[in-house]
Amino acid sequence: MERGLSILDAFLGAGDSRGLAELARATHLPKPTVLRSLASMERMGYVVRLPDRRYKLGARLLQLGDAYRARFRLDDHVLPVLNGVAHSTGESASLHVRERDSRLNLFRIEGPQLVRDVQPAHPQLLPLDGTSMSQVLTHSNWAEECARGQGCVYFTAGLINPLTASLSTAVYGVEGRLVGALSLSGPVERLGMADLPALAKQLLDAARGLSRKLGALPVPGNDVPELIRPHAGN
Repeated sequence: MERGLSILDAFLGAGDSRGLAELARATHLPKPTVLRSLASMERMGYVVRLPDRRYKLGARLLQLGDAYRARFRLDDHVLPVLNGVAHSTGESASLHVRERDSRLNLFRIEGPQLVRDVQPAHPQLLPLDGTSMSQVLTHSNWAEECARGQGCVYFTAGLINPLTASLSTAVYGVEGRLVGALSLSGPVERLGMADLPALAKQLLDAARGLSRKLGALPVPGNDVPELIRPHAGN
């Protein structure tokens, strides 16, 4: 099982296809072992063997991805919110969820502007780094927000990509469970010159509206968010 999963992992971040030798090097497994696993996965539809004897991921994995997304049952609620935020702010909007010590960009709408922050078409599992999305997924707590009477919006710039910046805030569900981080991202020059408090307020309003749709009780108190810049002094 672990050998097969390690082979599938070797396709992450790769090009359209990988050869047997490439997979053996990436997994540190003998070629015969990799070949046997590929044959099994080909029968099950997890990989496809190409005429040039290279391999690419199969449609079965797309079905698993759809099943994963369906587990959240968020599409109908999240996508209209992302569309609204992206078009009202002009920046790309996304929802990130936490998977153990990683974050996944589960839903995304690209901003309408020609110069924008563009992400890969397929969701990627990324580490919980210092970005605003990770700050939200690591530190947000519904009960603490209620006690404080004020929501938090995080802003970070140039951490992973020196050309991009992001604003993020928490989306909650039933019983105050953290669902994910609602984020805006765009060129660091444009966001750095923007009216960040106004953008933060817009993002918080959208997140609170989405939270109510997902079953969270309203957070009492101030509708003006606390704008946090974790790396402002670095």
